Amino acid sequence: MDLSLLYSQLIGIEGLDMWEGLSHVGYSREGYADALRLFCGEFKKNLALAVSAAESDNWKDYTFALHAIKGLLAGIGAWELSRKALELESASREGKYEPCRRDGGAVFREMEALAGALWETALFEGTEGEPRAEASPETLAEKLQALAGACAAGNSAEAEALAKELRGKTFGPEADEFVESLCALVDTLDYDRVLKALGGGPFAG
Repeated sequence: MDLSLLYSQLIGIEGLDMWEGLSHVGYSREGYADALRLFCGEFKKNLALAVSAAESDNWKDYTFALHAIKGLLAGIGAWELSRKALELESASREGKYEPCRRDGGAVFREMEALAGALWETALFEGTEGEPRAEASPETLAEKLQALAGACAAGNSAEAEALAKELRGKTFGPEADEFVESLCALVDTLDYDRVLKALGGGPFAG
């Protein structure tokens, strides 16, 4: 990756204070690039969870997702958007859902614009559309059983590692959709809901 090109592109992204973001990683240019890549992946998952939760009036998941998004934005130096995420999170946490319904869409579009601008930079040269490894139903069953064990034990490091591994494979369209929704729950650290999904999901057992 051409770091000089990347940083010339980052300067022009509205709402991104890269100097603030760099301060979080000891002013390491490579470290900040890694943080930005992590942001793009984690933001996409949490935004999808927030949108789905708002549509179904699931304000617990909405609050979890906004809390994660707030931290992700602050971590890369997007302070104004982080503040807006905090406002939505606080409103949801306090049971004031109307501001979330009224303002959430516009705020999410601003966030998507930032993430979209990052996807257009040198961060992802040669990575977009990279195929995932195909895996068998037996492998999926094995990994889901291991994930259930990790969540039951409250082992977040193992659960997150398994979620990352699952996201790197494809098991077929229907299974992939279930796996992605499951991994989004792992991201929230609400392991009771992960276990509930594993117990009643279409690929359980």
